[in-house]
Amino acid sequence: PSGLAYNSKTNTLFAVSDANSTVYEIDFSGGIKQSFTINSKDLEGIVFSANCDTMYVVDELNKVVATYLPGGIKLSSFPVNVATDPKNSLEGITVDNNNHLFVLNEKSPSILLEFVNQKEIYRRELTYTSDCSDIFYDKALDCLWMISDESQKVVKLSKSGQSLAQYSLPFEKGEGITIVNDKIYIINDGNSKLYVFQKP
Repeated sequence: PSGLAYNSKTNTLFAVSDANSTVYEIDFSGGIKQSFTINSKDLEGIVFSANCDTMYVVDELNKVVATYLPGGIKLSSFPVNVATDPKNSLEGITVDNNNHLFVLNEKSPSILLEFVNQKEIYRRELTYTSDCSDIFYDKALDCLWMISDESQKVVKLSKSGQSLAQYSLPFEKGEGITIVNDKIYIINDGNSKLYVFQKP
């Protein structure tokens, strides 16, 4: 699994698989409630709009963000212009309370990109981790949280991409992050386990 998102309507978590174009609905213990396939390849990130009526995913291979209804019906997609090897391309996605999308480019270089209505309005290269794996918007603090697989850390950052704090993880392959109340949920792509941490 790669990418993790919270759906407040269902009060469950959602993860995506880059291997089989599948979206998994999971409970807070990591158990699979249901799954469905969608018409996008190489899924590396997922997020729901604030009212949970829209699901956004990133397709690393094709360098696009695709928009779906929560049940898996595709609405639209748009390209993300990153001159990167497709294997090191798009990795994570989140949406803030203004409906701005934030997308990560994994590495070579690592980039934070911001979009409004499918148009890029900002980008910043991130240099404090060796890669970027997923990103989450924290509504309570109006900031972002990013996870790095290779650097084995979670970074709290401003919406402009400035590092505010960094926290070490005891494992590699952290590929998805989301926060619900005072808990940080991290999904591991190596052992397919869900880890829960207290939010600092």
